[in-house]
Amino acid sequence: MKKFKLLLGILLVGIAISCQTNTYDEIGGFVEVPSYQKNIKPIFDSQCTTCHYQGSTKGGGREIYDYQTTVDNIDMSLRDVDTTKTMPKSAAPLTKAKIKLLYAWKNTGFNP
Repeated sequence: MKKFKLLLGILLVGIAISCQTNTYDEIGGFVEVPSYQKNIKPIFDSQCTTCHYQGSTKGGGREIYDYQTTVDNIDMSLRDVDTTKTMPKSAAPLTKAKIKLLYAWKNTGFNP
């Protein structure tokens, strides 16, 4: 009976460990100097531009559709996704890793 309990305990620990999810940082490594084209644009394209597209009256009229409009709106975007957590409204919340990537892009000088 003791062997059974020990075996069951080991099995449960193994299952618990195998069910852990990996973050972007763990899978791909953190990008020290992210670029707009490679790292930032895909985030905005998938989570923001459904409402904040060029000529949009949705999203409070805030247009975020290219490099310059993303740079111009980064502070409000970071506030909305990280501080107040009010965005995105029509998509899943950004992961901590994606938010960290946005801060890194801003803090390293908005690499195109």
